[in-house]
Amino acid sequence: MSEDRFDRLERLLERMDNSGVSEFVRLSQNTGKILWLNFLSGIARGLGFTVGTAIVLAVMYKAIAELISMNIPYLTEMLTNFIDMIQLHMTK
Repeated sequence: MSEDRFDRLERLLERMDNSGVSEFVRLSQNTGKILWLNFLSGIARGLGFTVGTAIVLAVMYKAIAELISMNIPYLTEMLTNFIDMIQLHMTK
């Protein structure tokens, strides 16, 4: 019975070693490294958000410009009014 428990304990320790728990504990004790990693991840998220927003807005601009150039009566008037409103708010 004792040999079985010893084997199970060894397997558990091996699993914990493979799971990276020791690296996590070591990292959690180093406050400076945690702050640095969080700072870098915040910069990456902000940059990703900015680039993603720019891409989405560029695609929307191209789509709206294409719809306006089709000269569909009601839709063109509505989009033109929308663009005028945006330009008005940007100048304020």
